[in-house]
Amino acid sequence: MLKQLASLSIKTDGRYATESELKFLKDYLDSVELRISTYEKIRDQEEEILQKWEAVKRSHTEDLYHMGDYDMTKTCRRDQTNSLRFATTAMLLDELDRFREGTLIWYKTIVNSFKYQAYAKVNYLLIQEVIRLYLSAEEVELINPAFQLEHTILSSN
Repeated sequence: MLKQLASLSIKTDGRYATESELKFLKDYLDSVELRISTYEKIRDQEEEILQKWEAVKRSHTEDLYHMGDYDMTKTCRRDQTNSLRFATTAMLLDELDRFREGTLIWYKTIVNSFKYQAYAKVNYLLIQEVIRLYLSAEEVELINPAFQLEHTILSSN
């Protein structure tokens, strides 16, 4: 949204915006109440969502909290918290491009350096399941593109 607003400002310097140029703004404003309520719902239930995500991961057949003999629980918890917050903010601001180009590309280098793509492949599918327990179908539809983007980028080689 912010990137689109900046672009609109540059494109329309000295003239009025056309209907098609304003469409993204109208679409965003039509969804802003739902975006805010979804954001607030995730924010207010963050600890519960994270605990459920962790429980689901721990019940998974693969050990998603160890790299060799090293217990990664604290690191995973930090990363899950950041992941949830970044995705929620991207949804609120309708900024998936910025989320991908900034946060996810940077985080992908870390995932690749630790060869953690298999973990990411499972982890970012699980949050898509877990979040459905806390949100309405309409809210899930708003947030899932951010989780799907995380899954796609972080689980690829």
